[in-house]
Amino acid sequence: MSEHWIRLLVKYKGKCSVCGKEIPQGEYALWSRTAKAIKHVKCESAEPEAPAVTELKCFICGKGAGCATCSFESDCNRAVVSQTCICEQCMADRNAYKNYQDAFVSKMEKVKM
Repeated sequence: MSEHWIRLLVKYKGKCSVCGKEIPQGEYALWSRTAKAIKHVKCESAEPEAPAVTELKCFICGKGAGCATCSFESDCNRAVVSQTCICEQCMADRNAYKNYQDAFVSKMEKVKM
């Protein structure tokens, strides 16, 4: 079944299925019942892109925290969360909590300088 897009005035804000940006209430957009999606009018001819994944740094080791495979990934807004995530490797360490405390103290000492 082909997708049929209908131009409409948005009643509830949504997320563009092409660019991933918000479509605010009161703006015109294209909606598809078959695709169960909405997109900006300006994105009509654009191909869907993979959303950029912002990778947070592990609070303990400083390497990538593994955001793309995190169990909280679908609920996480990495633009606004605190930067205190821990990678799986550091979390698996039996001294994870102590290592986290040490990293916190180390970071606070740098801030005090």
